[in-house]
Amino acid sequence: MDATISDSTVDDLIPRAFQNIRTGVEAGKIALSSELTLRFLFVWELGRLLGFSDLYRFDFEVEAFSDTDTDDRFLDLLVWTEPEYKVACEFKLPKRGTSGSNTTQARAKMCRDISRLSYLVRKGVFSIKAGYFLCATNEGSYLTAGRKEQNLQYKVHHRMVYPPGAVLPPREHRNGIPRPLQFPNHEVAFIWEGIRETGIIVKRLTPEGRFAWLRPVRVSG
Repeated sequence: MDATISDSTVDDLIPRAFQNIRTGVEAGKIALSSELTLRFLFVWELGRLLGFSDLYRFDFEVEAFSDTDTDDRFLDLLVWTEPEYKVACEFKLPKRGTSGSNTTQARAKMCRDISRLSYLVRKGVFSIKAGYFLCATNEGSYLTAGRKEQNLQYKVHHRMVYPPGAVLPPREHRNGIPRPLQFPNHEVAFIWEGIRETGIIVKRLTPEGRFAWLRPVRVSG
């Protein structure tokens, strides 16, 4: 493979790096304790696929959202080999704790990540030409629609598909996003992999192994 990140290679490189991490984690060869760990693993694996090219560059916590958000202005990761073609990545790794993660807030922030990636690509900020949302979870509540009661606009369950140009309204209660979220001008599908169905009366989805893995969401603007 050409050891560069470009329009002709990005749709192979990014999903393959994420898949390789998934394979290692599920085989017990890679530890995955936090979202920060996932970011570092991804940077390393992408570099490996690029043959650790001298052209490979990456930057964490890039201030990119001063015009859109005041509480979180930073992009998780920016990667590139050529300065005129950069790729923005946002990560989420909601994990089950002693009382479960804050699913309402996490769902809202997952949707916000996709909206923010779309903003960066549309505006061409920092020469960003493509965005990817990368996510895994060990908590089944994200996989099933269930009986959510607040901020119902933030849907991330399995097989949820947003139409091109969808706009999610502002939060109705706390833990949502106080502004509308503009989605890309293409479909956005939440397809979770590594899951299984459980339950007899009420069917639910749960991770089959250590985590359920969202199929990488490509954002083109």
